[in-house]
Amino acid sequence: MLKILLFANVFCAFVYSFFRSTSLWLLAAIIFLPIIFVNWPVNAQKSSGVSRASKVGVAVVRSIVISDYSDVQGRMVAGPIEAITAPTNALTEISELRIGDIIKPGDVVAVQSEGKLKLTLSQLRAKMREIKLHLGDLDSEMIFDGRLLALSKEQSQLLDAKAERARGLVKNNALPSSAADTALNASLSAKMKVIDRESSIARKKSQSNVNKVITRGLQEAIDLTDLDIAALEIKAKTAGQITFLAEFRYGYAREGETLAKVLNLDQFEIEAEIPVSHLNFVENAEKVFGRGLDGSLVEAFPRVVLPRQNLRTATRTMRFDIKGITPNSLQAENAIVVLQIPVSGPEPQLVVPKDAILPIAGGHMVYLAVEGRAKRQIIQLGSAVKNAFIVKNGLIEGQTVIVRGNESLSDGKKINFKVKSKNSKKLTDTNKLKKDTN
Repeated sequence: MLKILLFANVFCAFVYSFFRSTSLWLLAAIIFLPIIFVNWPVNAQKSSGVSRASKVGVAVVRSIVISDYSDVQGRMVAGPIEAITAPTNALTEISELRIGDIIKPGDVVAVQSEGKLKLTLSQLRAKMREIKLHLGDLDSEMIFDGRLLALSKEQSQLLDAKAERARGLVKNNALPSSAADTALNASLSAKMKVIDRESSIARKKSQSNVNKVITRGLQEAIDLTDLDIAALEIKAKTAGQITFLAEFRYGYAREGETLAKVLNLDQFEIEAEIPVSHLNFVENAEKVFGRGLDGSLVEAFPRVVLPRQNLRTATRTMRFDIKGITPNSLQAENAIVVLQIPVSGPEPQLVVPKDAILPIAGGHMVYLAVEGRAKRQIIQLGSAVKNAFIVKNGLIEGQTVIVRGNESLSDGKKINFKVKSKNSKKLTDTNKLKKDTN
């Protein structure tokens, strides 16, 4: 403090001798003296040799039974695409849509002209009326033919009896044989009429059945045409994004021609090449986690292993389902997603909280809390596990790492933190812990 005061006096004398003017001297004093007095507390603290301890938060390195993981790059694969096609040959007008538009079920994609369909429907209905009239005529004819058949049968029975009596009279020589022949001929003619009537009725019944079949076919064609007319407004059945549109806005489309394609954005899958040595661990995993290039996270569930293998890389192609809504950044064909796949069975692994890790050139480090001071420790990390990392080398179970306030620390800096005592739930200061240990 005496040195600082002496420096201030000398500085003021120097300024006075240099400026020689009272007003200039006062101006310099106003400018420089506040700077000197502001620095006094800092210089005083440094001169005293006392440094304050940094308050930090800590955590204990622990061991948990988990599988080791490795990163595998996969890609997004689109699910089934809805192809919207023309239901019939007709002039077609596509709605005011563009590639990339989002549509929902029921949205009108295109409208077809109904002129040709209405003409077809009119022709079918006219044919139906004609067939029905023919059926009515056949039914009427069969009714009259039935009555004539009944009369013919009665006449045949009567002539049969007359021919029988004539034969008896001929045997008794009461009637010439020519009369018996005439009666027999009349009887046979009556039987032929009966057979002819029966044949006519059978033929007309057959024609009626054929016409009924034709009627059913015409009715189905009429119903189908009605459906086609109702379908002239071509609507989307699924929600999604339009990935294809026909080149024309208004033109002639043939039946089955593709007018648009719609991609469902919620039906993407992840496809990845999994090393054969790790395939069993991935198949038995309940789920794996993936992340996009922007850090968006997804939960992927193993669905199927495709029957193809890459001989050069010794990998098999595997598909994963995505539960929930796919992040926007991943809703694209071949979008990159990095999967964390298990590469071993469950075994004890050391883990350290992510907040304890600090990046350095060529690796990572943590600060250990050792006897009230921060100790720099280089570590080798494995894969990430939720809010922690697996530690491959550099730490042992039970060590205390600093997780808060470690950004401004240096090796050997004094620290102050609180931890939970094993024997009580109260927080105990580190200085008291050191006393208890001694």
